[in-house]
Amino acid sequence: MKQFKTVFSFELFNYLRRKSYIAVTLVIIAVVIVLLCIPMIQQAFSTDAPAEAEPSAETQKVAYVDVSGQPDEAVALEHFNSAFAEDGIEMVPVEADEAQLADMVDNEEYSFAIIRTGPLAYTRYVRNITMYDAFDSKFSDVLLDQYKYDALLALGVSQSDVQQLEEAVVVPDVRTTETGKDQSETFFYTYILIFALYMAIVIYGQFVASSVAAEKSSRAMELLITSATPKSLIFGKVLITGTAGLLQFALILGCAAIFYNANAALYEDAWLIQSMFSIPLSLVLYTILFFVLGFFIYAFLYAALGSLVSRMEDLGTVTQPVTWLFIVAFMVVIFSMNTGQIDNPAMVVCSFIPFTSPMAMFTRIAMGNVMPIEIVISIAILIVSCLLIGWVATGIYRLGVLMYGKPPKLGEVFKMLRSARG
Repeated sequence: MKQFKTVFSFELFNYLRRKSYIAVTLVIIAVVIVLLCIPMIQQAFSTDAPAEAEPSAETQKVAYVDVSGQPDEAVALEHFNSAFAEDGIEMVPVEADEAQLADMVDNEEYSFAIIRTGPLAYTRYVRNITMYDAFDSKFSDVLLDQYKYDALLALGVSQSDVQQLEEAVVVPDVRTTETGKDQSETFFYTYILIFALYMAIVIYGQFVASSVAAEKSSRAMELLITSATPKSLIFGKVLITGTAGLLQFALILGCAAIFYNANAALYEDAWLIQSMFSIPLSLVLYTILFFVLGFFIYAFLYAALGSLVSRMEDLGTVTQPVTWLFIVAFMVVIFSMNTGQIDNPAMVVCSFIPFTSPMAMFTRIAMGNVMPIEIVISIAILIVSCLLIGWVATGIYRLGVLMYGKPPKLGEVFKMLRSARG
């Protein structure tokens, strides 16, 4: 225990005095503060004078010809203009054939031209169609509404009844009862937490591997192993890196919470930002728990693999399988979130695999329906896996201390472990 405390305090001091660690923490905190203070800054520089009305966008003139033979052409045209008034489009009736309409559009007399050729058919003449042009979709809907309106009148329905039918709207039941999760409310902050979990484990796991590999390449590990046991060294590095990561995240999130609460009144209409700071306390605790357990599993693996390389150049090749394993887990979770099928078979299986459960089970807790016993089993598997992987990593670390040259393959490592245990 004394050796562990010595290693822990030494590594903690080294982390806290690293310029890169301090700089990254301060920069992220500064960016978060600036982003959260934008409404306050805007309010400080705004004037009490009434804002000048913005000039309205130029109205687009559209040539309109109706050869459909439908009754009440004027009523239909009025309906179209009413529907497109907010888009700044005005349809002007003209008398022209197709060739003349095409010339009008080419000569930019009109933005484009419409010939209504039937109750539900039309031809549009336009010079250039932009990528975001949505006129055809909206005009088709308006044309269909007009067709239904004319059909109801032809069936003898009074105009007042038709008007009443058109104005009918669906009133949602505000007493909706939720038996599960509202994914529209939980998606955004779950995505942020999953991405933060992914970045933390990958970045800090690589820190552990780099630290071990650097000590071995400089032969400092040979001196350390004579003063402390491999278990104290590897557990000290993993625990201190996890502590440094939690400390950094706590500082960043703490500052974000403080400045959000200071400007909370300015975010009344910003539901996206409000959802980020309305995370249930239970979910915050699950975030910390799965971060710690997930980090331990991958940090032990990174530390063990880092002890097998003799040069820093070989580190990326050796740790690549572990990194890809975590990336695959991340992609499965993100794909499930985007489809809305959080409790699909792949996610259920991943919830009980220790390499994927930190993200999969956490996402199911936040957005899906998961039984308490499943959470208990998943956490129990994670804890046992952490201890087992830590024990195996200690053995690999002990063997890798004096192992130089080309990194051994995974099968060779396990053979050496069995021989050492025997």
